Amino acid sequence: MPRKNLIRTNLHPYHVTIRSNNREWFELPLREVWDICIEALKFANRQYPVKLQAFVLMSNHYHLMLWTPNCDLDKFMYVFNSKISKSIRKKTGRINRIFGDRYKWSVIEDVNYFRTCLRYIYQNPVKANIVLRCEEYVYSSVFYVIRDFDLDIDWFCPLLEDREEFIEWMNKTEENSVNIKKALQRPIFKIPNQRSSRRKG
Repeated sequence: MPRKNLIRTNLHPYHVTIRSNNREWFELPLREVWDICIEALKFANRQYPVKLQAFVLMSNHYHLMLWTPNCDLDKFMYVFNSKISKSIRKKTGRINRIFGDRYKWSVIEDVNYFRTCLRYIYQNPVKANIVLRCEEYVYSSVFYVIRDFDLDIDWFCPLLEDREEFIEWMNKTEENSVNIKKALQRPIFKIPNQRSSRRKG
């Protein structure tokens, strides 16, 4: 299947995700992979500046939400994933590729869908039964934002409202999580069977 043409925008955020090869774990303790990812985010951002909103690392994939002021998602992601791959291969001696396929992206044009997608990203470790609450997961940008820990990254509008209100909202159960997964596979995020005023992708 041919890869979908990239929709370039500086008006709306992207949700981006990618899995490791064969959905295997990264062959390093997750703490080390997290450190590699954070350094890769900073490295790529110096070359192709973006606005980083959220990042969650799981055992064999990650979720990223970002804005691209220069409409260059492809350039940023190439540098970001290449840096991660080279760093992991250097530490593990692995020859095979780190990521199983190209990253997947979806443009989030609708403000309500934006909030739905952001909560979906943060709730990944909760749904995987790793933690009970989103802010407890240490390999998530929100863990550090909530605690005012400095990762040397300027997160773009990481809390959508008052801190306590945001934490409460973030941990609410998402009723249509199955549909969200389908929506995130589309060029423009759209929850099936729900009406929207946005244009089709």
